[in-house]
Amino acid sequence: MGRGMKIVIAMLIPITVFVVASLLLYVYPAHDEPGPVDAVFVIGPPTDGRIALAQQMIAEGDTDTLVVSIHPGDVEREYTPMADTVCTEPQPYTVICGEPDPFTTAGEAAWIRDLATENGWESVGVITFTPHLSRTRVIMERCWDGDLRYLDSQEHIPASYMLQQAFYQTAGFLKVAFRTGC
Repeated sequence: MGRGMKIVIAMLIPITVFVVASLLLYVYPAHDEPGPVDAVFVIGPPTDGRIALAQQMIAEGDTDTLVVSIHPGDVEREYTPMADTVCTEPQPYTVICGEPDPFTTAGEAAWIRDLATENGWESVGVITFTPHLSRTRVIMERCWDGDLRYLDSQEHIPASYMLQQAFYQTAGFLKVAFRTGC
């Protein structure tokens, strides 16, 4: 085998590992099915797809409490009309909307831990989109040892955005690797 072929193989190995890991972590991540929980938590951004899944769980009697992580800036709210509605208009179920500090997945994890403690919750369903599920699991489990269900909003994600998310989420995992605690 020539030197050129060895270089090609050496380059293909890490690329293959990245692709396989990305498929497992971001395209086909482990997730739970909706079921009974004390509260359902829509982490940001609270897209219509995420809110719809939470409302479906409420309609099916899985919970009567919705927690929504809202970005502090008003700009995002115009892109999340269902979240804006559930947070600003009376609902026939309990709604807690807030701005975690910091507005990161780790901030959201600390916030849901505090809310669970304050409200005596033992279980929470966490709704996010497909490529964020794996990293969300790691971060949430560092912050709270309650029963957590990780729910996929199953929103359509274009291939180009999925590729971007593979790099973004991988960078996020690297950040998590160097962070201890919640």
